[in-house]
Amino acid sequence: MTVHYALPTTADFTALAGPHHPAITLYASTSPVVAERERAEVAVKSGFDEAIEQVRAGGATAAEVDDLRGRRDAILADQQLWGNLARSIAIFVAPGFEEVFVLPNRLDDAVHVGSHFTLGQLLRAPSQDQEAFALTLSQHEWTLWHATPTDRAAKLDVDSAGVANLDQATNREPGEERPRGAASGVGAGGGASRLTGDEGHKKLLDLYAKRVGDVVRHALHELDPDERVPLFVFAAEPLLSLFIDRARNSRRIVPGAGGAGGGGGADRLNAADIDEALRQQLATLNIREAATRLHELAEGSAGRVEHDLSAIARQAADGAVETLWFDFTTSVNGVLDRESGAISFASGNGSGDALADGSHAGDLLPQLALLVLAKGGKVVTVRGEDLDARVWQGPAIAELRFALA
Repeated sequence: MTVHYALPTTADFTALAGPHHPAITLYASTSPVVAERERAEVAVKSGFDEAIEQVRAGGATAAEVDDLRGRRDAILADQQLWGNLARSIAIFVAPGFEEVFVLPNRLDDAVHVGSHFTLGQLLRAPSQDQEAFALTLSQHEWTLWHATPTDRAAKLDVDSAGVANLDQATNREPGEERPRGAASGVGAGGGASRLTGDEGHKKLLDLYAKRVGDVVRHALHELDPDERVPLFVFAAEPLLSLFIDRARNSRRIVPGAGGAGGGGGADRLNAADIDEALRQQLATLNIREAATRLHELAEGSAGRVEHDLSAIARQAADGAVETLWFDFTTSVNGVLDRESGAISFASGNGSGDALADGSHAGDLLPQLALLVLAKGGKVVTVRGEDLDARVWQGPAIAELRFALA
């Protein structure tokens, strides 16, 4: 058995693609928290039992059923696997074949049985942002964090000398209302004497936010000079808004939401709290950015948008698809010729499990996605129900590299 703790690669998808009859696909939400391990194990065992019964009822041989049961038992008995969970697990089992992926993003519990593995959810992991920075910020302290696609959020080692808290950053003794001398950065002419009361305190917070922002910007530039990775900021108001206003640049800076700082307790968060908040909010950010891009396409990209699956497939084979969005909660079965892009739909206009001649059929949407990736395009997985019906007429939409003549 192969257990993957990294995001699936093109080689992984190649191994999973194609017929594997009878194929069992199992997705389950999990948790790195040891106390929740049993729930995940029970869910996986239950899913396996359901799937194997479907395979048996579908006419599989006794040898095939015994093979699948043996692989189920080996997965459930793997203590190293169950001791190193993340937020989801994806399991692919067929006679003579098994692959397991431990993934950082939350997937929906699901069990599928057929001639092909169901890869739509697996494609979510590499097709959406799974990396983020986080800043937990209060008057008392601040910490910079980094969560990657394969590792939970961890503190970054940042030199905060002189700006470790509000007092240091504004050059005050603890409890003082005014900064000490000109080192505060406050202008002459009696400016320091005005730094009292609520308004004065806000000015000090603004100075603190600026100085922390300078240090954070420099630290993140060293790690991510292209400013590709978003920064989530967990802080109470007014410090949250002051920091975001001071820190705006080309990096995506997103206010943290939910329990991870909204109550002013950002300095009490631990690594598990931060990681959970980041994974949830990355999912929200991915949805929001996909929706924004689809609105832009609907409003201003006439001739570069294609909705018909057969047309998308032909364009994908020619390398003409820039980005493919597809609904991973929807299946359209058939067979795709990767060379020509020709599609043969399964019976029932793609709802059946086989072609008219009885040949096995798999979900076309992941097949299309893999073809787009192979030709240098980008894939974005979505839930159709998350998107505005005025711009989403799924199950897939393609943005073409060039307008159709």
